[in-house]
Amino acid sequence: MCDPSQDGNWESDSTIDYSKINNRLESFYNSSWSKKVSPLQLAEAGFIFTGVSDRVRCFSCQKTVENWSQEDDPVDRHIQVSPSCTFLRCTHYNRFKSNPHMPLSNGGLHDGTEGYIDYQLRTRAIVDEAPYPRNRNMKSEEARLETFSSWPRSAPVRPRDLAQAGLFYLGKEDKVECFSCGGKLSGWEPGDTPWNEHEKHFSHCFYILGHDVGNVPLERDRLDTFARVQHPIDHELLAKAGFYSKGVGDGVICFRCGGGLKDWDPEDNPWEEHAKYYPGCSFLLSEKGQEFVNTIQLQEPKYSQQVRHIISPRLKNQFLKLLQFPSFC
Repeated sequence: MCDPSQDGNWESDSTIDYSKINNRLESFYNSSWSKKVSPLQLAEAGFIFTGVSDRVRCFSCQKTVENWSQEDDPVDRHIQVSPSCTFLRCTHYNRFKSNPHMPLSNGGLHDGTEGYIDYQLRTRAIVDEAPYPRNRNMKSEEARLETFSSWPRSAPVRPRDLAQAGLFYLGKEDKVECFSCGGKLSGWEPGDTPWNEHEKHFSHCFYILGHDVGNVPLERDRLDTFARVQHPIDHELLAKAGFYSKGVGDGVICFRCGGGLKDWDPEDNPWEEHAKYYPGCSFLLSEKGQEFVNTIQLQEPKYSQQVRHIISPRLKNQFLKLLQFPSFC
């Protein structure tokens, strides 16, 4: 089984789990990163920003890459400097498969047919063609939580934890089902953790693996992140638009697309700003529709959007000189 976090230990902050893509994204948004390569693409390739020039480091193999240009593919450059990186081989297997000259790690990638199939499902080298999510009516965490109205009070696990783990109540005994993979669990015992049990019994579940299967987290969870933040925009409006607070200034991040925004003005509309900078966000499109996004995109030049909202004011002039067109979306 692939474990991309095993190659090495991140030097600077052992308290942050950089195996999670959102934490890798944070390293770019909380810094001076202003290069032409998308933070999302870099994070997907396993990189975090070191804070030095445009140097990034893989959280797994710890190899560094710098001197980026707009045409660079982060995965390709990662492969060039570290072809044996465990993270790459777990998440970008097809890149190696298509290049017969790439060396395999010692002993090969897999031990046994079952492990190989599991690996391929995890990395989508092969795909279960059944529709996902299996139960679209339960892709909202709020909808899942509402199914627990008759949940046994004596049960050792909380409805909220079950709903967060993608599970909804079937109304009988303590049996629950995953909205994504359709896996069913019951017989809960003290000490059980919904996430762990879900992963243990249904390790192929795309929701557990972190793929975008349309999950909509509770809006109030996003709202809670603004509890200690002074923000010029109404917190409820930001949460409704998919944003949660970074805890730094007025910066926010979308839970779905990972897009970050800052330097808000009191008159800004969160949905409109979301559509200006991250028009491809699946949550935005599902909530507001393509017509809304198209209308917003036609309202003002992308240059002014990019400069005003993602880069700090003191870097505006420098940004305009360096970039010929926007690159963060």
